[in-house]
Amino acid sequence: MDVSSIIIGAIVIACCIVPFVVIGQNRKNTERKTIQSFINIAKQHNCNISKHEICSDFIIGIDETNKTVFFLKNLKDNVVEQCINLAEIRTCKVKNSSRTVANQSVIDRLELNFIPKDKNKKEITLEFFNSDIKMQLGGEFESIQKWSNQINECL
Repeated sequence: MDVSSIIIGAIVIACCIVPFVVIGQNRKNTERKTIQSFINIAKQHNCNISKHEICSDFIIGIDETNKTVFFLKNLKDNVVEQCINLAEIRTCKVKNSSRTVANQSVIDRLELNFIPKDKNKKEITLEFFNSDIKMQLGGEFESIQKWSNQINECL
C-alpha cells in the first residue's frame, strides 16, 4: 500500500470521527455545568442531592435526608427552578395528558403533581414533557414513573 493512500485514509477517518468526539465533549461539559449549578441551588437551601437524573431539558434530584425535591428545567427564554419540601406534601401523582389519534395514544403533557397536606395550598406541578415545546419523548415517561415512585417512598 502506498504511504500517500494511508495518509489520505487516516485524514478521511479523522474527519469523520472528530465531529462526534467534539459533540460528545461539549455534551459532557454542559452536563457537568448543569449538575454543578443544580448542586449549588441545593446548597442554597442547606441540602445535599442524594439522587438525581438528567433528562433532555431538565434535571431532578432529591435530598432524602431533608426530604426535599429539586427541579431545574431549561426553556428557550428562561430556567424554571423549583424546590419542594416533602414534609408539606401528602402525595405525588403522575398526570398524563394524552389524546387518541388514529387509534394511537399521543402524549401531550407529562407532569408530576404534588398534592399538599394543607388543602388551602395550591398543587405544585413539575412539567417533564410538553408537546408544544418538544415534539418527541426522550425518556421522560420512564423518568416520571421512577421519580413518582421514589418520592412517594420518601413520603
